[in-house]
Amino acid sequence: MEKVYQYTITDQEIFENVFKHEKLLMNHVILPPGKVFPKHPTDAIVYILIIKGQLSAEIENNTLKTYRAGQLVNIPKGVSTQLSNRGNESLELFVVKYEYD
Repeated sequence: MEKVYQYTITDQEIFENVFKHEKLLMNHVILPPGKVFPKHPTDAIVYILIIKGQLSAEIENNTLKTYRAGQLVNIPKGVSTQLSNRGNESLELFVVKYEYD
């Protein structure tokens, strides 16, 4: 049958795991303005669904790109990525990772 998962409704900074099932997981993230995740290679196929605000991303050595609420961004496994909130409001997103062999 169905399974219901909860995530936190807040305006505060958060990084929480919503679920993990075999090779699939989902995180819920809220970043305040100015927050930057250090550049790192992705460890899975990544999908980022932006709910609120804007995501700034430098993927590989390309220029900085901005993605907004209502967009879904796919990043392949092993790609060097730096994600940040360079906007003026909180950024809320969900990250879905598919960890394949």
